[in-house]
Amino acid sequence: MRIGLFLNNLDEEFQISVYKGIRQEAESLNMDLVCVQGETLVDQPLVGPFPSLDLIGADGILILSSVILNRSDMIRPPDLKGIIKVPLVSIGARLLDYPAIIIRNRKSMELLMEHLISFHGYRKLLYIGGEVDHPDNMIREHVFRRSINTLVSQFPDLKGTVINGEFHKTSAMMLIRDYIAAHPGAPPDAIVAASDNIAIGILETLRTGDDPRWHNCPVTGFDDIAEARLEIPPLTTVRAPLDALGRRAVRTLHKLLRGEKVSPVVYVESELRIRQSCGCGAEDAGGNELVSRQDLLARRALRSEYDLRNVSILGQNLVTVNSRRDMIPHLQFFLTNLGVKTFYLILHPEPLPRIGSTGNLVYRRTADGDDFPDSPHPVDIKTFFTRPDGAPHSPCLYYLRSGREYLGLIIYEAPDTAHPQICSATIFIANTVKRLLIRDDETERARQLEQEVVFRTRDLRDTYGKLQEEQQRRLAVEAEVLRISELERLRFSMDLHDDICQRLAGISMFCKSLIGGMSPASFLPELSDLIDETLQRTRRYAHDSFPMELDTLGLKEALGALCHSVSKQTTCTCIYTWSVAAYPLSSAQDINIYRIVQEALQNAVKHSHATRINVDIRGSTDAGHPALIFSVQDNGSGDPRLNGENPVLPDGKRSGLGLRSMRYRANQLGAEYRFESTAGGTRIEVRIGLPA
Repeated sequence: MRIGLFLNNLDEEFQISVYKGIRQEAESLNMDLVCVQGETLVDQPLVGPFPSLDLIGADGILILSSVILNRSDMIRPPDLKGIIKVPLVSIGARLLDYPAIIIRNRKSMELLMEHLISFHGYRKLLYIGGEVDHPDNMIREHVFRRSINTLVSQFPDLKGTVINGEFHKTSAMMLIRDYIAAHPGAPPDAIVAASDNIAIGILETLRTGDDPRWHNCPVTGFDDIAEARLEIPPLTTVRAPLDALGRRAVRTLHKLLRGEKVSPVVYVESELRIRQSCGCGAEDAGGNELVSRQDLLARRALRSEYDLRNVSILGQNLVTVNSRRDMIPHLQFFLTNLGVKTFYLILHPEPLPRIGSTGNLVYRRTADGDDFPDSPHPVDIKTFFTRPDGAPHSPCLYYLRSGREYLGLIIYEAPDTAHPQICSATIFIANTVKRLLIRDDETERARQLEQEVVFRTRDLRDTYGKLQEEQQRRLAVEAEVLRISELERLRFSMDLHDDICQRLAGISMFCKSLIGGMSPASFLPELSDLIDETLQRTRRYAHDSFPMELDTLGLKEALGALCHSVSKQTTCTCIYTWSVAAYPLSSAQDINIYRIVQEALQNAVKHSHATRINVDIRGSTDAGHPALIFSVQDNGSGDPRLNGENPVLPDGKRSGLGLRSMRYRANQLGAEYRFESTAGGTRIEVRIGLPA
């Protein structure tokens, strides 16, 4: 059977004393105990109350409600019945209709006030309390005020002042400093503190002051923690039997788990302990409590100094580590000095550990030795709450946080004297873990950045290579353009020289014959035919240089005229098909398309000796990408050796000027160019993409 205890932190005497009683009673009843620290309903950094409830697998739970709940939570608590499905017992305060274990301290507080006012004759009293809405403070402050109001008729000069802070020494020190500053020459007759921690803080502040009137001001406390008996002077207080409170809570929960009926409220009586801090002498306070007190004080001071040094050394050493593995020797030394035999450091990637959760085990300390894997080891967190031999044990759970960021948890078993040191040490551990996580993230980011630089450098190198290739290609294209231009000029010059010039020479000879007296009747018809044919060839050369129909009629009619001319002037049949309603091409694109079709027709007639040519212009929307397709298909004698981007014929010669000029013009258009030549004919296709 396992029970869970939820409290704030085992770093102060009140909670440690209650925990001791709970642990001892759980061991006597052969019950496992898991003490969960830091899960509260006040400023809850985690989501929802008691998030580890499922994780620890408890059959019943105890809540030290006086430290983890404030007044508003007790009046309007969350829907715990919808969250907690197991029996629950509240310690220190009433919580809905759950059974509660409460210290009855009203009567003892009344006896304390009567002792101060009637026995000592104090008339000017100062009450320094905890939080205004804290249930313990409300009762003690109420008794203080009621005692003043009741006895003022008997003692007319009786006065009481109330100031509130929090239930710890630091708050008390600040409050008493402010009060002294406001009333420097008027110390009260006695100071009534709502807890021993508050009283000890007041005494330490009074001892450090310069005004002797404040040094010996009587002070009383409440709770009777161990430090109260060792104070100088020993503290007059109300003894709240905290260990008995814890034992009674465990017995009540045990009855609930067995199905037995329990009382809604179980009271534990408190009692007044008169010592010297209220102004009583050793004989008044009972000399038996002062036996060996000096020895106790000496041992306490020595132990406190040792514990403080142990925590300080751990903090100083953890500042220097650069990896989680470097933490381990310092953590081992610290735990060995405290006598801790069981300790697990687990980093958890998720914000909340739930049942079935796994975490990364960084360090394990058991009776069998220490284990610190080279890399974080995934483990089932729930397994750490059960011993392999099944024996009852009492592990404590403590969350590691940096600010409000959740990092992981610590599960440990330690001597009662070690809890405050462990709570203090977890601050150093959490900050170190956070620093190392940041360092790991930065190292990983640096690695990713370096890898990205490598990738980018490689991409830049590839891009630079492609730019170099493109530059070389452009230089080659420019050289090819210049060469083609020169060849075009050469061909045009040869055509003029071999054809037009020869005809003009013939015409000149006929004309000279007329001057020589020859009869014109014999050669005028031939001269007229020669002039007509020369004029026709000159017009054809001019048309080949630039087709005027392209400017006047457009691409459709210009291509149609070109096909008609081929059919008329050769023995080849040219079939022309235009099935495009509109085409968004520029004049530069028109002339390049015209020249490609013109060159294809010329090659089909001159080189392939085709008898039939199909010229087809159509639109396409394949895969949602609109395009114009210009194709020229002939039935001539093709040559497969011409296929490819830069074909080389068996004789070592490159393909002709016409094929290269067609490919170049298609590239200028940004079009897709296809050339396929077989023994059964040649097909040339140009595909120009259009805007969607």
